Amino acid sequence: MTHLIKNKQTVKVAVAALAVFAFLLAACTGNSNGFTIEGRLLSMNQADFLVYSPDGAISGIDTIHAAGGRFVYERAIASEGTVVIVFPNFATLPVFVKPGASISIDGNAAHLKETKVKGTDDNEEFTKWRSETGSLPDRELPKKAEQFIREHPQMTAAMWLLRQYFMLTETPDTKKCRELLGIIKQARGNDTQTTRLAADIAKLSQLKVGDRLPRFSARDIKGEVVSSGQFTDGTAVILVWATWNYESLNVLRQLASNQKFGADSLRINHILTISVDPDTATCGRTLRQCNAEALTTVCDGKMLESPLLQTLGIKGVPDDLKMKDGKIVAVSLPYSALMRK
Repeated sequence: MTHLIKNKQTVKVAVAALAVFAFLLAACTGNSNGFTIEGRLLSMNQADFLVYSPDGAISGIDTIHAAGGRFVYERAIASEGTVVIVFPNFATLPVFVKPGASISIDGNAAHLKETKVKGTDDNEEFTKWRSETGSLPDRELPKKAEQFIREHPQMTAAMWLLRQYFMLTETPDTKKCRELLGIIKQARGNDTQTTRLAADIAKLSQLKVGDRLPRFSARDIKGEVVSSGQFTDGTAVILVWATWNYESLNVLRQLASNQKFGADSLRINHILTISVDPDTATCGRTLRQCNAEALTTVCDGKMLESPLLQTLGIKGVPDDLKMKDGKIVAVSLPYSALMRK
């Protein structure tokens, strides 16, 4: 009997040891259902960064806490995509993620443009591209972006560059977008990311200057109904903004100032803002901070999947429409151009 008990104990110890070994093996090989980002930034002690995804890799907005300039961020994901880190000074850094990836970020908070991202081919090639183009004037960047896309059409980074330099511009080049999308699809096929990109490119041609504003009806954060019928006379602006997007907050503050001081400032009769924050609490807090509580604001918590954005053909943040007597006179103007218009 004593011999039997000892054998049972031996088996239990062996099973426990195997379990520990399996756990350690899994830890060493990474999280196959998600990604890990480890960062080190010099010239920084403690800070909080916002994280979001423009292509659906993760949902909602996360916060990363850095202590002593170091941070770790982990998320489970089903497929590859892009996450964008928003630093306290509102500088942004795209990081390309996929299941099982271990990614490192190394840089200096005083020189974020020189930050190096390693761990996947996408991140390393994109870091190289940023380094090579960092000193170029803005007018040359679309050409360099197209070159990257043609040389690396299979990469998620190629889709990021297509969005930034050919879609999210004052005058989106839909012909070039479709041409580059074709190259990407030939390399990747019709996967989730290319299908989403194709849908977003299709939205570019939904609204044109001279079109009438599409019909819509929604409730603002105060519970009141807002509809397209309220924008049929005078000058009107619809702004899409987010707490984590610095440029859109600049426009929000300008529009709030217009609302406060009346027609003698920007001569806008009607203003609607659409927040793509994940909840009304975040939206309301930002409105108060920007002195923009008087603006009519819609925030349904569905972020870029909001049905209202789909109706309006909105493709990103920031984005905007300018109307005159119910007809569209400008689409997707950058901050400075919208203020001039």
